[in-house]
Amino acid sequence: MRRLLLIRACYETSSSGLGLKGVVRVIDCPVSGVEVRSVLEVRDLAESALRSVFRGLPGGRVIFDSNEAIGYTHTLHRFRVPVKPDKYIGVRVVVHYKRAVRVLFTIPLGVDVKPACRIATYNPELDLTETTTKREAGGETPRGQVYIDIPVVYAILGVPEVDLSKWVLRLEGLVEKSTVLTLPDLYELGVEGVKVDFHCVTGWSVRELNFAGVSTRKLVELVKPLDTVKWVYVESLDGYSTIIPYEEFTREGSLVAVEMDNKPLDTLHGYPARLVIPHLYGWKSAKWITRIVFTSEYRDGYWEALGYHPRGRVDLEERFKRT
Repeated sequence: MRRLLLIRACYETSSSGLGLKGVVRVIDCPVSGVEVRSVLEVRDLAESALRSVFRGLPGGRVIFDSNEAIGYTHTLHRFRVPVKPDKYIGVRVVVHYKRAVRVLFTIPLGVDVKPACRIATYNPELDLTETTTKREAGGETPRGQVYIDIPVVYAILGVPEVDLSKWVLRLEGLVEKSTVLTLPDLYELGVEGVKVDFHCVTGWSVRELNFAGVSTRKLVELVKPLDTVKWVYVESLDGYSTIIPYEEFTREGSLVAVEMDNKPLDTLHGYPARLVIPHLYGWKSAKWITRIVFTSEYRDGYWEALGYHPRGRVDLEERFKRT
C-alpha cells in the first residue's frame, strides 16, 4: 500500500563528524504520527516522504539497509536511494511504537539536491518542556533499558591515535576566563570518584561503573561562564561532537573523567579524558574530548543532527527530538 505523506516543513542541519563520513547535509522532517505495521509500510512511507521533499528526483528507488530497536519505545529504519553510480541519499525513519514520527535524509558530498518543502529553524526549547523527574537513573531499572555486564564500545568515527604530548582540553566560549588544560592540570584541579550506572540510548545499561575525574562544577568555577550561557558544546579528537544543556552539564555527579575502575582510561573508553554525564544517555558522554564551548546558541552535534534529542535525559526517555 502506497502511503501519501504531506510534509509541511523540515530542518536542515549538519555536523563536522558527519562530514568526515561524507555527509554534508541532513534534511530532518517531523511527520505527524503515521501508523506503520511492517518494514514494507515503513519503506512505502520513506518513498512518499522522498517524493514530497525532493520533487523530481531522478531514480528514487528506496532500498532497505537495516533496522534496530532504540530502547523499547522506538525503532530506527535505514534505507538508501541511489542517485549516482557511487552516491546515495540515506533515509532514516524513526518510529515511535507503531507511528512514524520523523524522516531524515542524509545528503552526501557531490549530490546537489534542494528540498521542495519549507525549511524551518529548529527550536530546541520546544523539546525541553518536560522537566518533572519520572525516575532517577540508577536504582530501579530505567524504562526501556536492560542491564548487561560489560559495556558495549562505540567508536562511530574510529578510535583516534592520541599523542599526549600534544593533547590539551580547551574551555572557551562565553566565559570570563578561557582555559587550556593538560592531563596533569586536570589532576592538579583535584580528582574525585563517582560510582554510576551508564545508560545507552539503544537500550542497554551497566551498573556501578567507577569513574574518577574533575567535577564539571569545578571547571565552571574555573572559567566563570557568563549569564547568557544556555548550552555546552563538546568536541572530540575523532571529530565527534555533542551538545548538552548547561544545567544538565553542571548537575552533581557529572565529570570530565580521567580514570575508570581505579586506573587511567584506556583508549577505547576515551583516554586521556571523557565526559561522564550519568543522568543523560551515553552519546552525551563524549570520549577523547578536546574542546568544551560555553554558548548561548544551540547547534547540533553528531547524533543530534541525525534526530536525537537535544537533552537526552534517561528518566524522561528522551531518545529523539519530538518537534
